[in-house]
Amino acid sequence: MNDMVAKGTKEKNEEAVKFSAFSQWCTDTKRTKGDEIAAGNQKIEELNAFIDLKAVEIKKLTDRILELEEDVGRWKADQKAATDVRTKEETDYTATLTDYSESIDAIAGAIGVLKKQAYNRNQAELVQALVQVRSKRLVPKAAKQTLTSFLQLTQPDVEEMPDDQLFYKAPEAYGYEFQSGGVIEMLNKLLDKFIEERTTLEKEEMNSKHAYDMLMQDLNAQIDQANTDRDESAEEKATKL
Repeated sequence: MNDMVAKGTKEKNEEAVKFSAFSQWCTDTKRTKGDEIAAGNQKIEELNAFIDLKAVEIKKLTDRILELEEDVGRWKADQKAATDVRTKEETDYTATLTDYSESIDAIAGAIGVLKKQAYNRNQAELVQALVQVRSKRLVPKAAKQTLTSFLQLTQPDVEEMPDDQLFYKAPEAYGYEFQSGGVIEMLNKLLDKFIEERTTLEKEEMNSKHAYDMLMQDLNAQIDQANTDRDESAEEKATKL
């Protein structure tokens, strides 16, 4: 009987020890898990705050990307508009320069013919040279009327003759003496005026071209920089996402 009591007591004590150890394990485990849960909740809060922060940064980057793309689109539109204007300017310049050059050549030729001595001055050549000057668009109306009056002194029916017939209708005789000093003076003044205006036109064209080139250079630089910034922002946005 005593053995049974001793055995029972021993088993009871062992059970009590085991229960105590288990109870301590439960307490320790509860505390550990509680700490882990608290740490997990803290981490969740930190991650949510981090996500919110990155969401704000992503929104800013998205807005910046859209802004840069709008800038590039606007600058490219500016380039096209400036190029269209420049193309028209070049076309107008070429046409006007041609008018000035042809007028200058015609006037210089007419002056040369008028300055020839009477015995060496061909009537048909003179008429043709003056009619050539008169046909130029840039020659003022008053100058054209003066040339017409002068031509009528030598060829009374010159006004009724088509220009392409003057050469053939004009007499070939030499020796006509014309009072051409006033016409030569007028043509010289007109020649100087056209040469000066052509020089001014060429300078203006050079300045316009330089201004266009500088504008294109500036816009290209801005577009290149905006594209670089856009690519960097897109890469940063992808990283934050």
